[in-house]
Amino acid sequence: MIRRIATLVLVAGAVVGIACVDMSAPKGPASISSLLLPSPSVVVGDTMRDSTGAVAPLRVIAYDANDVALPGITSQFFVTDSFAAAHINPSNIVIGEKQGTIHVIGQVGGVQTAPALIPITVAPTLLARSGKIDTLFAPFASDTTSASTGSETMAVTLKGAGDTASLGFIVKFELRSAPATVGGPVPGVFISDDGTKVTPVDTTDASGASRRLMVRTWLLANDSLKAGLKTDSAVVLVTTSYKGRPVLGSPLRLVIPIKVKLTVR
Repeated sequence: MIRRIATLVLVAGAVVGIACVDMSAPKGPASISSLLLPSPSVVVGDTMRDSTGAVAPLRVIAYDANDVALPGITSQFFVTDSFAAAHINPSNIVIGEKQGTIHVIGQVGGVQTAPALIPITVAPTLLARSGKIDTLFAPFASDTTSASTGSETMAVTLKGAGDTASLGFIVKFELRSAPATVGGPVPGVFISDDGTKVTPVDTTDASGASRRLMVRTWLLANDSLKAGLKTDSAVVLVTTSYKGRPVLGSPLRLVIPIKVKLTVR
């Protein structure tokens, strides 16, 4: 009889224990951001730096189930390559050791980011124009389509010791002056990617960096320019920096003549 009572007490205690378990959402992040890089690359013998040139760590932002950022969450970062060209120190700062590329993932709790590819590159010593800047011939077909849009590529190189390309540096293309345009829902003269998206920055690869100067001729304000009777120019300043200081050759001033070419449709 006593043994039976003891068993009942144990069962009751187990039921009470179950009732006290917190069945709400689990602690920790429901999701995390992608890996946040202070810069796209790291120089051999140097640390990863932000846009001002200051040494900066890798970061990941964790979110709860309501997409609210969680403060004070510990992140971990791992280089997944064997014989890696860089390592991550205890402060989550990438330190370059030799030229190459590394794959890095971030982790918070049991949630991981997708791998990020980071080039380990040479320090840049010279920004220079690549090739020749030709006259931008902008067609005008009396409509507001791509048939009345012209463009010209602006390409630059960024190189370091031994004429080696410096990879993963942000290059800015700033439109300092251009022919006057009339107001509209879209810009008349602007800097873009390979399409028509306004994007005045690029990141260097083995060939350097480039953007396109775009002209929508139907938005030009000067009638003589629009009619092909005169030529005007746009001025673009190209800049890049390392350790917060301009690289030699920066700013690079590009002058692009603009000529409208009438077309018959």
